[in-house]
Amino acid sequence: MIDFLIRADSLEAFESMAKSQGFMDEDGHPVGECIFDPTYGTPEYATGIPITPLPETVVRKTLPDGKMSVETVTTDPALLPPPGYYLNFRVWGALEAAQTADLQQTREVEGEGGARSVELLPLRERTTFGLNMTELGEDGVQGNGTTTFVTAVGVSFIDPESIATRQRVWQ
Repeated sequence: MIDFLIRADSLEAFESMAKSQGFMDEDGHPVGECIFDPTYGTPEYATGIPITPLPETVVRKTLPDGKMSVETVTTDPALLPPPGYYLNFRVWGALEAAQTADLQQTREVEGEGGARSVELLPLRERTTFGLNMTELGEDGVQGNGTTTFVTAVGVSFIDPESIATRQRVWQ
């Protein structure tokens, strides 16, 4: 199984990309070995995954003199995910095989003390969709400084390996 994380300018931009990459048929339905979250055909599908900012947080600290300090911390807007249409989709079976055909999936890395191990390549390097997006798009980094993505034709393919706190991502 392969899970893709998407942010698009709109539902229409996502569906146009999904059709061009073979994840959706011409009638706008996910192909047989592909599912969407939110589920296709539901009211939530029309609006995408809701991205909500973290609430204000109250931080209590004990000062050196023993008194308590209370501070309200609000999430910096620059750290919030950009607005857009968010959707995850999963592919498997023949569609997964088509996405990975003839592409290297792993690489050997050297660790501490010269120990060698094998690690999975990022999705951008081991799937046809990832390579297409990389070729057509521009790299970006979200305001949090860690979440990376590539954007082409109004659709951003988010690097799942770069997400610090994953929510609503299949495990």
